[in-house]
Amino acid sequence: MDNISQLLTNLWKGFAVLSASRKLTLLMVVGVTIASIWGLVYWANQADYKVLFTNLSTEDASGIVAKLREKKMPYELSGGGNTISVPSAKVTEVRLELASLGLPQGGGVGFEIFDQKNLGATEFEQQLNYRRALQGELARTINSLEEIEQCRVHLALPKDSLFVEEQKKVTASVTIKLKGGRTLRPDQVEGIGHLVASSVEGLNPADVMVVDGKGNILSRKQDDSRLGKMTASQVEYQNNIEKDMGNRIQTMLEKVVGQGKAVVRVAADLDFSVTEKTEEIYDPESPVIRSTQKQTEKSTPPAGATNPKSAEEKSDEVINYEINKTINKTVMPVGEVQKLSIAVLVDGTYVKDKKGEEVYQPRDKKDLDNIAELVRKSAGFNATRGDQVVVTNMPFRTAADDELNMSIPWTERVSNFTPYFKYLIILGVMVFLFLFVLKPMLGLVADLGRSQAAEVRQVAADQQSLELRGQAATPMLMNPLEERAMNETELTRQLADADAKKFAELLRNWIR
Repeated sequence: MDNISQLLTNLWKGFAVLSASRKLTLLMVVGVTIASIWGLVYWANQADYKVLFTNLSTEDASGIVAKLREKKMPYELSGGGNTISVPSAKVTEVRLELASLGLPQGGGVGFEIFDQKNLGATEFEQQLNYRRALQGELARTINSLEEIEQCRVHLALPKDSLFVEEQKKVTASVTIKLKGGRTLRPDQVEGIGHLVASSVEGLNPADVMVVDGKGNILSRKQDDSRLGKMTASQVEYQNNIEKDMGNRIQTMLEKVVGQGKAVVRVAADLDFSVTEKTEEIYDPESPVIRSTQKQTEKSTPPAGATNPKSAEEKSDEVINYEINKTINKTVMPVGEVQKLSIAVLVDGTYVKDKKGEEVYQPRDKKDLDNIAELVRKSAGFNATRGDQVVVTNMPFRTAADDELNMSIPWTERVSNFTPYFKYLIILGVMVFLFLFVLKPMLGLVADLGRSQAAEVRQVAADQQSLELRGQAATPMLMNPLEERAMNETELTRQLADADAKKFAELLRNWIR
């Protein structure tokens, strides 16, 4: 405590002897330093806000803000009011609470429009509300897809007709706005069409038009033929066959030539035509009985006849034969492989030369022939249908080596420590202010206080020695042994009492 009191005393004395301009500068520096430290602490204690919902409609945004105000939850609005942010620690909790309340609704109205019953509503109004609700529910469902930012659905529901030939088709159009940098695959567009068609009675997927925000038609008009409807599935089936066969061949070759030292590409020519084959085979060597007809006639002698031979019996039999016939009806498989083209690229071998460097050595023809034979056996090679297998030897770097040599970007390594940068910056600024601003300035003020005290003590000592020499002939009233050491305050007071004018002049010169 004594050291702290002494330090504070020196600081105050050093500050007291400064000029007015220096005092003002010192106070300003101390004030700016304290304000900077307070600002950094305040910034560190501020909650990090994270996006709760974005691209909200006006109705959803107003409803969510109202609920947040009821719960006294802090929030921030951005993006023209369609983006709401809350403290990052509360994002998940708030989303679950709002979901239980049915927010956000996804824009537009849904079937909740029927929660408010209107007894005076006409049939036309009811049908119109049903169409609005159905469009809104479909738009909400499509908006839930990851790639889609906003969506609108329009349904054309014609009136039912008593005559089938006069009944108009149900049609629909979907306008979607994609998120930045996102695209929709053809199967996703087709899925949206089937989703809308399955939700509306009497709607065919081919009658659903999907358009993006720029007016480009994303949906494809399908043909009524079976081949036109199966085009997408045929392409997928062909890709799966080529990929599966290529993987099987490559994994087998890598066991022989080394991991990552073989590349296989397969091109399959498939026949997707639907063919039915009916065959009738006749075998004349093996006839079969088709029908048999047998007739028997028998006559008896008249009564009283003595000759028994007079009774007669006649039998006729007709047998019809038919040539043996076999009828075979065969449906040819769809997607049958008509031709395979397989290209194999293998790396060579590497040997070290006298300098210790690896030198590429191509594989000999025997190894390439063996590899080609392995590929033929594993792929089910059929020369009659024109299959081809080509094996080429070229030097190349393996994907495994590229992955090992690839260094992790420094941005990815630094991003893991981003949350701690804020506290490191605050600590660094505080240390900088203390070491290079406060500590040098306080040390300067303390040195000024100490130098002033030392000079005051020196002046007091000189004055006391003069007084003692002047009083040498006067009997001493006090024993010198009883004298005690005086502190700085007493020395200053004694010097001022002894010669106030000289003390004031000395103090004035020292301040200058």
